Amino acid sequence: MISLSRKVKELVHSPTLEVNNQVAERRAKGEPVLHMGFGESPFPVPERLQKSLATAAHRKDYTAAAGVPEVRETVREYYRPLVGDVVDDMDVLIAPGSKLILYALQAVIEGDLLLAIPSWVSYGPQAKLLGTEVIRVPTTSGAEDYQIDPQILRECIKDARSKGLNPAKIILNFPNNPTGLRMGHDNLEALIKVCDEESIFVISDEIYGQVAFDEEYFSMASFGVGSVAISTGLSKHLSLGGWRFGVGFIPKNVPGLFEALCSFISETWSCVSTPIQIAAQDAYRKFPDIEAHIADCTRIHQLMNTYICEGLRGLGVHCPEPTGAFYNYPDFEAFRTDFARHNIMTSQDLCEVLMSEYHLASLSEAGFDGLATRLTLRLSGVDYDGAAALEAYQGGEALNEGFVHKYAPNLKLQIETFQMLLAKVKN
Repeated sequence: MISLSRKVKELVHSPTLEVNNQVAERRAKGEPVLHMGFGESPFPVPERLQKSLATAAHRKDYTAAAGVPEVRETVREYYRPLVGDVVDDMDVLIAPGSKLILYALQAVIEGDLLLAIPSWVSYGPQAKLLGTEVIRVPTTSGAEDYQIDPQILRECIKDARSKGLNPAKIILNFPNNPTGLRMGHDNLEALIKVCDEESIFVISDEIYGQVAFDEEYFSMASFGVGSVAISTGLSKHLSLGGWRFGVGFIPKNVPGLFEALCSFISETWSCVSTPIQIAAQDAYRKFPDIEAHIADCTRIHQLMNTYICEGLRGLGVHCPEPTGAFYNYPDFEAFRTDFARHNIMTSQDLCEVLMSEYHLASLSEAGFDGLATRLTLRLSGVDYDGAAALEAYQGGEALNEGFVHKYAPNLKLQIETFQMLLAKVKN
């Protein structure tokens, strides 16, 4: 009998991709669905990059495992003002999306994973696929940020080692998916100090780094201490998720790491599509039109997600104001008694009711390694026509509530849906 791998059988489909598939199937049948479950930036591909891809379509050659050398150097120079001259102490590699960079780094760095809770849906499953343990590290959320207490991180490391585990790496993501919040500069500095002292390798997931609403880029590598790798790419700030273009900055202070990653690449994805690499280079040449596009999209993301936050707050829901990315992370604990009367005990229960009775797709905290018993949802604010919204903003229309109602009517319907739900459970 042929058996499937136990590790793979224990996996579930990525919650974000699964909910997106469900919405696509329902909409294909003509069923109305309000989509707050999947974080895919809705804006169009800049015309310059469309032309670049068409021009590179004839390229059919394999490239070096780490990517086309001139593309990698263009990426390095683009990130220099964002991260600092520390980029000279790092090797650059290109991958088919940042997710595989995260997986490859987990694969080649021996030891167990320290996982900030809540975390993006794929960090933990990747660790389990590799047969490593996940060591949960609690976070706290404030009005405008989320943090890891440095002392608690140190205690988690010490406790894990006392149990015979080998905490060796941590993934930090900011602005954060699922919360839409960012760790403060002081908190990051304190955390990198702990990681350096405890010999913990830091994987800094900066995929939303250029979707920070104050347009200030933070990087763990900027502190110039410890062993820090950066993963990033084009999927969020340029809405190019389907291009599958990820970037890794790999620290040279870990001997053999870059070479090990190149070997890993050579036996897995070989290289990124050559036309994509060549076209993507233009995303890093600092063309004024591309940089303006990024800034304009970020301002619209801020408007849409702040609108959702304020709408939920107006209903009495606890919702920290997002500072980046395109997510809200509201807590419905204030309605627990009301929900319980309707057999809504967990965030997953809440998700199921929203989908089955109100045709609104969302994700539960449990999908982000959070506590299954809590009543927290991850809501994505991208259910609108990004091309129309971007054209209107660039044409001079003001970013205000009227803009949301005109160009993102589903967001208004989403808040009205929560209003209907909460009114129902109170009766």
